[in-house]
Amino acid sequence: MWYFRKHTVFSVPGLLLVAMAVMYGIGFLAYIGVAVKRGRIVHSNDFTYMWIDLIGLILTLQALFVISAYRATSRYLYWTVPWIVYGVLMAVFSLCITGGYGSVGSAPGAVWAILWCFPSVAIVVYSWKARRGYMVDRIMGIPEYRPRLADSRGVTLFYVVLDKGFPWAGWAVCLFFGLLLVIQALCLAADNNQYKMPGTLVPIQTNGGESWYDLHVWCHGYNSKYDQSKPVFLMLTEFGMPSTSMEGLAQGVADNGYAACIVDRPGYGWSEPGFWDQNPLDVVKSINQALTKYPINNPVILVGWGEGGVWAQLYMQAADYTRVVGVVLLDTVPNHEILQTFALNRTTTLQNLRQFRSAEVSSDGKDSSKIPEVHFDQSLESSISRGYSDWRAVSPLALHRTRNGAWPGFKPQDSLGMHKSLFRNNLYYQAKYFEYGGSGSKLYQSLLDYSTASTEAILTYHHWPLRWPALQELSGSAFSSSSLSRRDGDSVPTAPASNSNLPVVIIASGKQFNSDCKAQGISSTEDCTKWQAFAWFYYRQQVEYQQTLSQNAAFLMCTGSVSEDNKDCDVDFVWSRPTWLASALVGQFFDQASSSDSSSSSSSPEPTSNSFS
Repeated sequence: MWYFRKHTVFSVPGLLLVAMAVMYGIGFLAYIGVAVKRGRIVHSNDFTYMWIDLIGLILTLQALFVISAYRATSRYLYWTVPWIVYGVLMAVFSLCITGGYGSVGSAPGAVWAILWCFPSVAIVVYSWKARRGYMVDRIMGIPEYRPRLADSRGVTLFYVVLDKGFPWAGWAVCLFFGLLLVIQALCLAADNNQYKMPGTLVPIQTNGGESWYDLHVWCHGYNSKYDQSKPVFLMLTEFGMPSTSMEGLAQGVADNGYAACIVDRPGYGWSEPGFWDQNPLDVVKSINQALTKYPINNPVILVGWGEGGVWAQLYMQAADYTRVVGVVLLDTVPNHEILQTFALNRTTTLQNLRQFRSAEVSSDGKDSSKIPEVHFDQSLESSISRGYSDWRAVSPLALHRTRNGAWPGFKPQDSLGMHKSLFRNNLYYQAKYFEYGGSGSKLYQSLLDYSTASTEAILTYHHWPLRWPALQELSGSAFSSSSLSRRDGDSVPTAPASNSNLPVVIIASGKQFNSDCKAQGISSTEDCTKWQAFAWFYYRQQVEYQQTLSQNAAFLMCTGSVSEDNKDCDVDFVWSRPTWLASALVGQFFDQASSSDSSSSSSSPEPTSNSFS
């Protein structure tokens, strides 16, 4: 059987390696627990340190194995040269990861990784000693010991299998995952060195004032000389999009003489992840807090793209709506999944929508009870949430760097590299996972808590399934320079859906309304039917927004091509034709006379009848 020399593990190197193995093991388990723990402030992706600790644990056990095998009476340390090469590689990996995470300011990652050096050096030193011992044995003519299976009682066989199997398994795991960690660390360092944070980090107080984190605010054209009476366009991005996705639009607005600022929601861009579980109400209050602390004291025009439009509506209800003097919704629906499933006439969706609206609406227009959380398609939501969670866990391994790579026509082109880099850091999928919140309807549900009796009546009259509140009655009272078109002339109940006169511009891609399946590249009859149903419901959603959000709303469709992108207006118009869009927005708010020929109120059911290009 395998005999150990007296001081194998109780030597100084052995004791240090045992202590490191215990430390790495505790760290590995602790980071798993921390990574899934809710009700806390989050500053980084804890799975990064989990992976580093896992490899550190295996590497330390390998070092103990090498030392004990070297000191055994009958040597079992085969493949001494591969062990030496392996130790050198892991030491190099250690230095690379330490340098990478150290350069991006991740002290825990750098500290955990540099500790790999000790077991790596131990492996190299004791493997070299074992190899030198074998060479001496050969010179002296001492035959190499090989246990025979017939002489084994099981114990020797166990160590032979351990000696032959453990090295290969350990090498495969540590080299593979270690190399991935090295790639990600070096890429993060390169991105951090090449692309500097363009905006400002603003400290945000949350969780009842007990926790702090930083939000990134990026302003264009806003400085001490900017007229304090002029509005600032505040841009809120689509779900899963960092601030760079609206950089072109913000710069275009600035080129037209008006300041524009983009706020990265928690975890996106350069913002820290913030508090988890993420509460949409806290997020909009944090955005408002960021504006105050930046500081931006000007009146604000909210520009929400996609789900950012829902964030803008929630901001109007839960934050400081008195500073908001205009709202822009770009390709916005209350909830894409709900609208799509309703368009397909799924029975469960209809039933769940009734549960969503089960709360009583009081006479003052506010819900008298909390609307219960409802899952529209729990299996679908679980699958999506699990996907974000899985990508969050493997983000430190660089496996997501090949995703989100195609951005044809992105503007500004010189910012494309920085834009791509923000999808490839360790926080991107964590931000999506936190914001999705296990249920893609969390943001919509938060907005429902402010649903009003007036919009309820109009939407019920129109047999529309989704609900949202009208904009605040007093909002926009300090801003009257715009004269946007009024609501359309459809027959509606006498009571207005909204008492607000806040200027609202709703712009949607005409391609979303195009029911020509051939033009959409859809060949399947079933898929074509589904698309046509969704296109119609998407169009009607924009009309319902126009009729209920404000009495001073215009609905415009983006169609045709412009010189900026030379193609039909598509869902990417926010970042493929930002200069054109910026001019259109400024014209709608501040140059109504010159833009009146290119905009009108939506009154016809034909999607292509009300468009501008």
